[in-house]
Amino acid sequence: MGMQRYFFIILLSVLLFSADSISGRVRQDTTVINRIFRYAESIDTSNIAGTHTYAYQRFFINTKKRNPILMAVPTMYGIAHGGARSFAGEFYDKIIFHGYGHYESKRVLDINTIPHRRRTLTTILRYLTPEIYHTTIIDKEILSPFNKVNRRFYNYKTIYLDNYHAKVIFKAKVDNTQLVSGRATVEMATGRIISVDFYGEYDMLRFRLSLQMGDEGLTSLLPKRCEMNGRFKFIGSHITASYLCHYGMDIPVEDSLSLVYGRATDTDSIIRGTMSRIRPEPLTAEEDTVFKRYFKEQLYRQEQMALDTLPHQTPAQKNLAKYVFWDILGDHLLNRIRSRFGVNDQGYLRISPIFNPLYFGYSDRRGVVYKFDIRTSYDFTPNRDVSLRFKSGYSFKQKQFYYYVPFRFNYNKRRHAFFAVDIDHGRHVYSSEIAKDFEEEYVDSLRLAQTRLDYFRDTFIRIYNNYDISDNWSFNVGFTFHKRDAIDKEGFKQLGLKYTYRTSAPRIEVQYRPTGWYGPAITLDYERGIKGFLGSDGAYERWEIDGSYIHRLPSLQALSMRLGGGLYSMKSGKQYFLDFTNFRQNNLRGGWNDDWSGEFELLRSSWYNSSDYYIRSNVTYESPLLVASRIPWCGHFIEMERVYLGSVLAEELKPYVEFGYGFTTRLASLALFVGNRNGHFERIGCTFGFELFRKW
Repeated sequence: MGMQRYFFIILLSVLLFSADSISGRVRQDTTVINRIFRYAESIDTSNIAGTHTYAYQRFFINTKKRNPILMAVPTMYGIAHGGARSFAGEFYDKIIFHGYGHYESKRVLDINTIPHRRRTLTTILRYLTPEIYHTTIIDKEILSPFNKVNRRFYNYKTIYLDNYHAKVIFKAKVDNTQLVSGRATVEMATGRIISVDFYGEYDMLRFRLSLQMGDEGLTSLLPKRCEMNGRFKFIGSHITASYLCHYGMDIPVEDSLSLVYGRATDTDSIIRGTMSRIRPEPLTAEEDTVFKRYFKEQLYRQEQMALDTLPHQTPAQKNLAKYVFWDILGDHLLNRIRSRFGVNDQGYLRISPIFNPLYFGYSDRRGVVYKFDIRTSYDFTPNRDVSLRFKSGYSFKQKQFYYYVPFRFNYNKRRHAFFAVDIDHGRHVYSSEIAKDFEEEYVDSLRLAQTRLDYFRDTFIRIYNNYDISDNWSFNVGFTFHKRDAIDKEGFKQLGLKYTYRTSAPRIEVQYRPTGWYGPAITLDYERGIKGFLGSDGAYERWEIDGSYIHRLPSLQALSMRLGGGLYSMKSGKQYFLDFTNFRQNNLRGGWNDDWSGEFELLRSSWYNSSDYYIRSNVTYESPLLVASRIPWCGHFIEMERVYLGSVLAEELKPYVEFGYGFTTRLASLALFVGNRNGHFERIGCTFGFELFRKW
């Protein structure tokens, strides 16, 4: 009995000691994690503005499998049809800081073996400057496990290495593309991350990042060495890529060298020699082999080109044809064109692919739509620039070509002062009043003509000037012009009816922002149509007020709210068309981030012009991890989800209510909507848009 009692006391002591140890370890785990969350706040980042440093980067890309579709992927044309399968490159950049998290880079040295020195897999460059203490690691994507607001998405485990260091293992609670898993070595006393390895998959790219962080102060918030390995697979193509970056280097190089990279000439030899001098780590055997083969081939081509200048030689003609048809036309047909111009690269030009099957979209009203976009801008000074855009699309269902051309001259960016001209063509507008006015008199003719008197094509021009007297008040003054042509002109001609209507009006808009640019905004809009002004057919007076606010929540969540109304307080004679500024269709939306949260997807176009007044409201909640993103397998690919609720009250809409749910993935964005008019089910529909490679 005595031995049993003695054994029981020993066993109880061991259990109590173990429980106490486990309890202490859990408390210590929490302490280490909390120190990581607080570490960035303990570092002074106010003195970084105006400083600069240098960064070295190199890459190695290997094409394991490829097919012709790879040429349609942005930035991949250069490696999709060439003879080589492996490519390498080295860069040296000057980094100029404007503040913590705000910097610009200037390319100083550039050597790469991709045909015509093209940039490829440029989306990977975002992964090479991760900000692990921010809410998101890469730009506005991938929730960081080292920011407190994201703690609920991760599980943490701590392993103690010694009295000073610990290893923190973090794992996503759900399999989602916005989350990562990995491990970090941490300084226990401060919570400073010494090194971290994490892996994930986002936007068609599976990646693994290994970071060595800086040692102290501001540099400890930034990586000093970054190694990235990525894998890209797309319809049979398989590409692997490895990148190595060293930051905080202090070897200056003349900026003029950045202007002379190119052919394998003496100048190129100078750049190669300079790169060898500043290279922090030797090339791998694979990288060295690719570089040697490339420059040997370059030298051989130059020798052949020298021989091909003789009249009896023909290879140059063949090379020219290949260059024009494959390298120029092929590239421009399938890929974006980006270019800078001007003495100091003040100008910028971007053209979307002329023909690329990935640029289609779909909506219930317009059917399949193909889009095309051109943007250009020129900076005169940091405070003055000019920009022009041509945004177009073709609706196969409506057989309609749309385009939107905004021109803007910013003459004082500090005051948000600009002069602008907007041209919008192709929007279908409806007028039931025209049909009502003529149906009795022309009822037989209408039947014979079998025409529609209610649909018109609108060309809209707006010229205006904006000026902000402060961060709280903006004033916008100008005038608008509408020309509305009947879609079926022949039917109108047969009936002897007028088929073109014009309105012109001066306009003033005042916007009040109670808390500045990042808070709610209240806008008052007044327009006064004058009969006879620029050929206007009638007079009218329109008022609108609109309030909007996007409340940013932690972890990429957002609550968008909009409330407004408008009315025509005066109409002279027959005013067949009602055109509100904040209650109209948008025919050329750009995808997930372009007005999906503030419109009515299923409301028929006829309702936008059927009432002298309206009151509308829209609420949208957006989150990266809402419902579908938590579903196994399919949740892995969902990047963002939304819930929509919109309502409008008008003369015959009392009210119209629309519910919706949408999500976006690497491939496409999809939203389903249900409409309810006057308490009765209206219809159900969807909106679809390609998101594939939009961020590339």
